[in-house]
Amino acid sequence: MLGYLQDKWQSALLKARYQRLIQERLLQLTESAGPQPVADDPGRWTLLGVGARGFDENARTDARTKARRMVQCNPHARNLLRLLEVYVAGPGLHLVHEQRDFSMSTDDVERELKNADRLWTDFLLWNERHYSFQEHARRTWRDGECFLRKFSETSWPPDLRFVDPETIGPTKEDADSQGIVTDADDVESPQWYLRIDPTTGDLIETIAACEMLHTRVGVDSNEKRGVTVLNPVIEQLERFESWIGTELAARKLQASIVLWRKVTNPAAATAFSGESTVESMSGISPGPGVSRFQPGSVLTTGASTDIRFVQPDTNYSDTVPLGRMLLLNAAAGAGLPEFMLTSDASNANYASTMVAEGPAVKMFQSEQHFYKREFSRLWRWVMSNAIRAGELREDFFKLIQPKWCFPELVNRDRPRERLADVRLVDACVLSRAEIARRDGVDPDLMRRELDREGKDASLRALACERQLPRMKAGQDELMFEHASQGAEADPDRNAQGGGSHASVMADL
Repeated sequence: MLGYLQDKWQSALLKARYQRLIQERLLQLTESAGPQPVADDPGRWTLLGVGARGFDENARTDARTKARRMVQCNPHARNLLRLLEVYVAGPGLHLVHEQRDFSMSTDDVERELKNADRLWTDFLLWNERHYSFQEHARRTWRDGECFLRKFSETSWPPDLRFVDPETIGPTKEDADSQGIVTDADDVESPQWYLRIDPTTGDLIETIAACEMLHTRVGVDSNEKRGVTVLNPVIEQLERFESWIGTELAARKLQASIVLWRKVTNPAAATAFSGESTVESMSGISPGPGVSRFQPGSVLTTGASTDIRFVQPDTNYSDTVPLGRMLLLNAAAGAGLPEFMLTSDASNANYASTMVAEGPAVKMFQSEQHFYKREFSRLWRWVMSNAIRAGELREDFFKLIQPKWCFPELVNRDRPRERLADVRLVDACVLSRAEIARRDGVDPDLMRRELDREGKDASLRALACERQLPRMKAGQDELMFEHASQGAEADPDRNAQGGGSHASVMADL
């Protein structure tokens, strides 16, 4: 009994001590910690739950999977991606190096430009089976992002490989990283890329940010992963496919003809009393007692029997505007006019087509400007290997800059436009440099090449002038040789005075 009372007493003391310590800590915290300025806030906040901004990993994966299926199976999605590829990264896309620092001598600049052109050509030839501008752009549009890995920082030419976006993902340790580990204070500064096994989610390797070039579209700059450009049109194209399936089923139903036999005489109806109410007119064998009329049969009935062939009315004229409305919604989501998405310009005339293609041309120009920046990042990324390998000088980026030439978007009647440009130059309205820029070439480069060609032409003319006396002397010797041979062959004519130099020359 005494021990029990001692335990109760000790428990009460511990509880009282615990309450005293809590009260002292709260009082100390209240007295020492006042209102904290915003500037002193460390900013280490933790987001609870998933924000409403952007797509989560599952939604992004579903959109990418649907986009890939659409590009492979749906003709409109395939046509949309093909148009983007042809007008943005199609034939005519190439790189031209141009001078950035004009303080260097012309010979040094020409040598560096030729060296840069040679190295860039070697890089493209080395990776021609693994990299192309078209695939880079196509992957970015289709998947929403493109990962390009460089396997060396010093070798030349470097090896590049595309990395599938589903292999870059979060791990159990970095569940919220989306596969990209960024700076703690800057989400736009990647540090590492996590390459995982798509089936198990296990980490395979950690790739440094300097070895990966990441291009993403459809999202803001502070979002880690991109979204496919086909996402706004996927639902509309799926509805269009469903609408086509419904209409084809309705066409089959409308093609089926039902034989309706109506008998008004009770006595005549007795002959058909053992037959079914509905007879099968498909390929299935009818049951016993059911009459079957083969194609081409001649049926003779009395006045009391009425035979009608009926078929359902599907109101096909009402469905055409519905299908076009679905395609118009898809075209609006893609930013293209209807005739570009459907490859059918029968619903528009020439004037409306010219007006409708204006926004599409601006969209293609915007895409070209975007990939100009992305390909310039690739150029700097690759040429840095050439500098480390000793193929280029250390100040190469200060001297040379890239100029990307993209496919021409609008080409109406260029010969007539050139004639108008020449007249504007003669009238001192436009400069020759502006005409060169309109043709997509560098005016300074054209001027240097024309000067070099002019010097070559002057040298050729001077060489011809120096060779002219020798040519004349050789021609005179040849003429005298022919004259002497003619005189020896005809001595009578020479004796009669016809062998003079003038007569020989006349004969020749």
